Amino acid sequence: MNANHSPTRRALLAATAAWLAVGPARAQTYPSRPVRLIVPAPAGTSPDIVARLWGERFARATGQAVVVDNKPGASTFLAAQAVAAAPADGHTLLYTVNSTFSINPFVFKKLPYKSEDFAPVTRMLSVPYVLLVSAQSRVRTLADLINEAKARPGQLNYSSGGVASGFHVATARLLNEAGVTMTHVPYKDYFMPDLIAQRIDVGFDASTGAIPQIRAGKVRALAVTSARRIEALPDVPAIAETFPGFVADSWHGLFAPRGTSDAVINTLVAQSQRIVDAPDFRAALRDFALTPVGGGAEAFRRFLADDAQTWAKVVRDNQITNE
Repeated sequence: MNANHSPTRRALLAATAAWLAVGPARAQTYPSRPVRLIVPAPAGTSPDIVARLWGERFARATGQAVVVDNKPGASTFLAAQAVAAAPADGHTLLYTVNSTFSINPFVFKKLPYKSEDFAPVTRMLSVPYVLLVSAQSRVRTLADLINEAKARPGQLNYSSGGVASGFHVATARLLNEAGVTMTHVPYKDYFMPDLIAQRIDVGFDASTGAIPQIRAGKVRALAVTSARRIEALPDVPAIAETFPGFVADSWHGLFAPRGTSDAVINTLVAQSQRIVDAPDFRAALRDFALTPVGGGAEAFRRFLADDAQTWAKVVRDNQITNE
């Protein structure tokens, strides 16, 4: 019998063909069950809203549900810990903001997670901050604010969402650039009522929270932290127009546990890019004054390194700690 047609060889060839037929299908089975998307913010906040927009679209594209699991508080620790401890199979993901990786590692001596515990997937969007004063304030421009602060060193106060929060470090950086001092007033609750009532002189808020108050005539916008003016506030200058190179936007990003396969990461990147590119998604972000970004895992990794370096310097220069 010809060796090329032996039963053993025919069986081997059949088995190989079957494996080749099934192998690619297996590679395409992610996700094979519902995906748990953990968000370190309460329901109704911009990270939660955008995570749900992503989840709805990812579920439609893959046929698997996305369950958003809100774990707010503890400076994003709870959410990050939960994902770091999850199996690296792509079925538990973290949708988080800049403080998790760009600020927390430099202000807390002990963190219950490490940046190395995660695989970056994509930066979904950037979140401009808006510098605000009460609509009743005599301060009308960023120049007015700086002049007032120079005339009264340390007497003006500014709000934040807490020590070492994004608003805190962004304001610290601005004050460094301007060469002025103000008194920091950290809030556990939303500071907007006190800003409107002029119990607080000035404060940053995310565009999502600031724009409704601006449109309602309750606060005045002095500047935005993006590199350029934002579409939703075309008459409000960027801080970079006064201090070139100043950018202090927050961002939202998607992460998987360390060890997640390249195949799963690539699927997540591809699906996320389709979502970011979709006109309806971009229109939804525009409604919240958010800027879509997208891009691959390597680009996100490089961005994270640069962003962390920027905020580490601000934290060091201002001796910011949350211990």
